[in-house]
Amino acid sequence: MKLPVFKIDERELQGGVVLALSGELDLAGAPELTTALNQAQAAGQTLTVDLTDLEFIDSSGLGVLVRFHNAATAADYSYIVIAGPPQVHRAFVLSGLDQALPFAAAPFGA
Repeated sequence: MKLPVFKIDERELQGGVVLALSGELDLAGAPELTTALNQAQAAGQTLTVDLTDLEFIDSSGLGVLVRFHNAATAADYSYIVIAGPPQVHRAFVLSGLDQALPFAAAPFGA
């Protein structure tokens, strides 16, 4: 059985960037996500983090998003997060991050 690999599909959308995450976000994928988030913020683009195709997220993935959120808030940088499937979103609900992170219903321009 082949394990789902973490992947970030970056695409431009109406002057912004969408980082569409898929597979399993764990300790192995955390550095790649950190880099992608920081690059999008450094470019000053509007950012959407799309979790729609994410199959799993662990505490290291949640930690990356919390650290990014804290840095973005301090820098007055706004972004949105599109919720993932129930098994992924449950991690956000259990940790209270569903109330802290800027979740939206759908990507801008979609």
